[in-house]
Parts: sequence; structure tokens; C-alpha cells
Amino acid sequence: MLTQGQNDRITRVGKGTPMGELMRRYWHPVSASAEVDDENPTKEVRLLGEDLVLFRSATGKVGLIEPSCPHRKANLSYGVPEPEGIRCAYHGWLFDVNGNCVDQPSEPAGSRFKDKVHIKAYRIEELGGLIFAYLGPEPAPLLPRWDILTWTNVTRTIDAVELPCNWLQCMDNSLDPVHFQWLHRYWGGYNVRRKKPPEEREDFDRMALSRGREHIKVGFDRFEYGIVKRRLMEGETEDDQWWRIGHPILFPNILRVAQDRWHSFQYRIPVDDTHTKHLLYTVTVPEPGITVDEQSPVPYAERPLYDEHGRLNNTIIPAQDEAAWVMQGAITDRTTEHLGVTDIGIIFYRKMIEENLRVVEDGGDPINVHRDPAKNDGIMLATEHTYYPGDDFTGGPFRDKPLIPAQVEASMQ
Repeated sequence: MLTQGQNDRITRVGKGTPMGELMRRYWHPVSASAEVDDENPTKEVRLLGEDLVLFRSATGKVGLIEPSCPHRKANLSYGVPEPEGIRCAYHGWLFDVNGNCVDQPSEPAGSRFKDKVHIKAYRIEELGGLIFAYLGPEPAPLLPRWDILTWTNVTRTIDAVELPCNWLQCMDNSLDPVHFQWLHRYWGGYNVRRKKPPEEREDFDRMALSRGREHIKVGFDRFEYGIVKRRLMEGETEDDQWWRIGHPILFPNILRVAQDRWHSFQYRIPVDDTHTKHLLYTVTVPEPGITVDEQSPVPYAERPLYDEHGRLNNTIIPAQDEAAWVMQGAITDRTTEHLGVTDIGIIFYRKMIEENLRVVEDGGDPINVHRDPAKNDGIMLATEHTYYPGDDFTGGPFRDKPLIPAQVEASMQ
């Protein structure tokens, strides 16, 4: 169990809080590129407890600025995009993507007043159909160029839902492999099965059983970007890719999952203490020799959290996870939880959080902050039982990864 102070320390993400300062050392996706275009050039966003306005200028540049014009405090999300930036709807003050006031049309000719006016602006980069923001101190680290963000000749989709719960209960789930057989196979299967016609239930039952087999043991390893999660399931040996390769949790708040020809990032983006944006970024790799059309833009959709009856959606795996997180309330009370053998990954992850909170408090860079350009182009990540571009076998460059003992593991037997 955690004390209330420990729970607050690892959940609260506002500016000046320990976790908020740690989170500000990383780039976070604030929008899909498709959401900010000529038809909809501005968007109000909230990240790490801070309200901001994202905009795209008439020349295509993207900016992220504080929401209120410093003149008479009008909301800049109602501004008009121009080549130089965004012009306030109230009196026409114009701001560029760096927050500089570059025009004040009602001031006298030759006035230098605009040179004294500046609004807060944050760094923005676009990559792979996403718009990323960095809200931390300078010098800014590099935006990590993960493999699936940079691959060509693939098909991408982006979808997201905002959840009324704290980010950490979303991430704790990623370090909990055993929930699959209960949340997804048992509870999810129960809900999906009863909505299917009787003639389709037998095939569904076989699929659900194969995806949620009994776990024999789970294991976790620290690596340079976070934690690798491994599992050994009923009917398998340690040579199976679920155990030998596993898949990564990128510190502090990204899960990488994959299967067959798709790879996906699940970003658990802290909106504020009691809200999380869950963004799924999925890339599908074609069969070798197949060419797919380039997407412009990458399609984006918002998924509903609730069904037509006002109940939490539960018919797909991500929605079942989201339901479990929201069921816990706005912020889980970890002062009363009882962690068991299967929770070693959660304990491992929380220790990593505490280690990196202290690193930041001491003025250092936490894990998974990137500053070397030579190591930052198409960073390959190992994921089990999935195809990489051009391969006709799963595992890609990690297929022959040698079997090594897990740093921590727990047996279910």
C-alpha cells in the first residue's frame, strides 16, 4: 500500500508537482494532424493541467500558445489564421507560433508596443500524422522518432477517447499481464458473447480462449527506454516469442502492442489529475511486395466512451481496458489496495517512477529522454508475434533474440 502522500506524488501532474515536472521532460501528442486544418484551424487543448490553444497558420505552421490574448483576454481559439500566425478576433492583435506579437493594427504607426508583448508558447513538432508538444525546460530533448512513426509504405489510423480518470491507473494496467484472461477473456467475452447471435458464439468462444489463456508466469526487464513485459502462457515454452521477446512499456506513459501485421502505440496522455486522453496510434504493415497509398492526412476518429444505454463500452479490447480504469474512479485510492504475486510489474514500474522523480529533482534527465541525433532515427522496438516491414516471419530483427532470465518474474504455479 502507498501513503496518501506517496499516491499524490505519483499521480498529480500539475505544474510544480513532482510528477508534473517529470512529465514535462517528455513530448506528448496533443492532437492528430488531421484535427487542425484549413477548415478547423484552431483547437482548445488541455495538457498536464494547463489550458492551451493549438493552431495552424495560413502557411501550415503549427503553434501551441496560452489561450488568452494579453490585450483584453479574448480566447485565441476564435482567432483567424494568417500567414504569420493567429489574429485575435477582438482587436486584431497577431501572434506568431513563438508567442511574439507581430502586429497591433490600432496602435500608432511606428509604435514599438508590440515588441513588449509576448504570450507563452510551447515547442511543437509533427511526425507520423501526430502533433507533439513539449512543455518542459530548455534545452528541449529530441522528439523520439520511434519506428512506427517513421515507417513508409504502411497504413495508419489514429483514434482517441477522453477518460474521467487519472493517468496512472491506465498505465498500471500495462504492467499487469494477467488481467487479460479475466478482464478480456472472462468479462469482455461475457459481454461480447451475449450480444452475438447464437450461431456466432462458438467461433467467438474459441477466439477468446486463445487470446486469454492461463498464465504460467510473468516477467519484466528494465531496458534503456522503460520496461519489457513478458508472459508464458499455458501450452507454451520459454522459446515462444511472448516470453523470449515480449513487448515494451515506454516510460513514462506509452504501451507498445502488436500482433500479426499491426503495431500500435497506446498513449496515456495526462490531461489533468482526473482526466486522461487515451490515444491509439496503429500501423498496419502490408504483405511483402505490396505497395499501399500514402495517406494525407492520417485518418482520425474519436471513440465514444459510453454506449447507447449510457454504460461503458466493452465490446473491443481497448474499451474493456478503459472501462476497468474508469470503474476505479477519478483517482484510485492506493492507500487501501492489496498487491499480490501477479502485481510485481506494477511494483517494478512504480519504483521506476520514484527513481526518475528523484533524478529530475536532482537536475538530471530521466530515462527515455533523447538528445543524441545519431541514435534517434527510426528507433526499433521489439514486439512479439508481429511482422516488420518486408519480412515474411514474425519478430523482425528481434526474431533470434537470445533467451535471458527476466529481471523480475512471478510464477502462477
